[in-house]
Amino acid sequence: MARASSSDAFGALGLPARFDLDPQVIEQAFFERSKELHPDRFATAPAAERVAALSRSRALNDAYQTLKKPVPRAEYLLACRGVKIGDNERLDPTFLMEILEEREALAEARIAKDRAVIETFEASWKAKRAAAITRLGAAFAGDDVDAIKRELILLRYVDRYLEECDAALEAED
Repeated sequence: MARASSSDAFGALGLPARFDLDPQVIEQAFFERSKELHPDRFATAPAAERVAALSRSRALNDAYQTLKKPVPRAEYLLACRGVKIGDNERLDPTFLMEILEEREALAEARIAKDRAVIETFEASWKAKRAAAITRLGAAFAGDDVDAIKRELILLRYVDRYLEECDAALEAED
């Protein structure tokens, strides 16, 4: 993909619009641009310049928040193509059954206050998440929009499950 314009998240950070960006490169670009655009550099400037600097700084922070993690970055790239993921998207029925069974097992472990089982579930689903992120990267490399969308939908479920694991573990503390 080509370099993005300065009005979008990638352009704000001066990065090419693509999925496979190293997180350290994103962070470095953010900090370099932050130094240039920080509102404190414009403290003695006229009010209009200070407001503009604050606006640019906010846009830079928003861009960084969007791009620093792979899932929001992928969703952003997909949205740039005009593809949105709705709340009622179809998913593989086998996966849906798996997630329902896993949620029931997690609920049982939570009721039993079985921290070891919850941690095992969490580790297993973190591995599933990592595999989905890898497949997402391959889908972007192959420019397979359907596969990108499918992995992002799956990741929504995985992330919700991991949030439930976190909540269960925090309840144990």
